[in-house]
Amino acid sequence: MMSSVHDLSLIFLTALLLDAVIGDPHSAFHPLVLFGRFAAAVERAVRFAAGSGRLAGFAAWLLAVVPVTAFAWLCALFAGKGGGWVVAGVFLFVSIALRSLLEHAEAVRIPLREGNLEEGRRALSRIVSRKTEDLSESEVVRGGIESLGENLTDAVTSPCFWCVFGYFLGGVAGAAAGAVFLRAVNTLDACWGYKNERYRSFGCFAARADDAVHWIPARLTAVAAALASGCPFRTFSCAWRHRKDHPSPNSCWSMAAFAGALGVRLGGPTGYEDGVENYPFWGTGRADLDSLDLLAAERLALRSALLFAVMVWSVGIWI
Repeated sequence: MMSSVHDLSLIFLTALLLDAVIGDPHSAFHPLVLFGRFAAAVERAVRFAAGSGRLAGFAAWLLAVVPVTAFAWLCALFAGKGGGWVVAGVFLFVSIALRSLLEHAEAVRIPLREGNLEEGRRALSRIVSRKTEDLSESEVVRGGIESLGENLTDAVTSPCFWCVFGYFLGGVAGAAAGAVFLRAVNTLDACWGYKNERYRSFGCFAARADDAVHWIPARLTAVAAALASGCPFRTFSCAWRHRKDHPSPNSCWSMAAFAGALGVRLGGPTGYEDGVENYPFWGTGRADLDSLDLLAAERLALRSALLFAVMVWSVGIWI
């Protein structure tokens, strides 16, 4: 018990403190950039050797995910009892992006607060795939809140969950491997999980695997948001009511939870380069939003992330 408390506490504190101080530095040598290059090399090799079908995509996924997961495991294992938690904490730090998530939302909010709608649109375009050039202030805020809600799972809560799950399977080394496994799976979905001609078959497994690894964290994120909101029943009931109102099996849990927590209405028709997606509306609150709503969403995201970390840490020390 005491070992679990000590190790997991140090792993989580290391990761969260590094994220708060350093954030997500942009560098050609960032581990995720290097992994992206590795994944591209794997894709080229597998396509050359085995074609572009689903089986080839599955083989490529294994060849990309297994080595980096094993590398994280071995690094923490070889660091030993005294240094393994440091290695695991660094790998979890690399796998989360809480500060970056909040900074991107802030980059949208501050121009809006200053009356610079055009810059707010440009900032939003860097974090969403929807068309932003003609959006109103309210629609820009809506996009920012939806991005916060959806990416909270990908960027923060899922890595924490898989870190603890890995710890359950293999101690400190397993915690390092779990965090890296999640980030590798999520990155491959970003690289290969498209429904276009090139990736419809090859990237099918990568997309399905990403849905699977976020399934539990997405639902627990809605619980964390509900507990952090101050109005847990309204928040979680909104998430539950709209849980299936999105093509992704996971995205609407946290986005609808944010709508319920903030008392706003999100969703609705959304324009993309290839057309309009007619999403249902999520929530029954205000539809006219401003920069203060985005600030409230940032604060909710921070509270939810920290509460989620405490939730999974608490489970981890008892397993």
